[in-house]
Amino acid sequence: MRWLWFVGSLVCFAVLFRTTSIALALICLVGALAFMLIGTLAVAAQRIDRNRNDDVRMLGPEELRHMREAEARRKAGQQPAQAAIVGVAAASAMIAAEAGDRVASEDAIDADGDPDAASD
Repeated sequence: MRWLWFVGSLVCFAVLFRTTSIALALICLVGALAFMLIGTLAVAAQRIDRNRNDDVRMLGPEELRHMREAEARRKAGQQPAQAAIVGVAAASAMIAAEAGDRVASEDAIDADGDPDAASD
């Protein structure tokens, strides 16, 4: 439908150049301008409508919860080999735990003075 406005403008221009009447030429000139303006606005409105974000396409809280649950189930069902990948936080916690074990074993050695007693 929006392209018909431009066709109407072309028809007005064709009549404008063919007529010998000044009144008809003025009417066709105003009509051509109006048809071009309406056609341009119709094309712009169609592009804006096509590019806008619909609320219908947005995910609601229920859909997000279902997606999170599905992701959690998928991660729970993964191979144990992928569980060996350690993040920075987990690695620092493991290093801190190992450091705490070393400190505890050194304290046991210093308290007895005998390193063999700490390993028993």
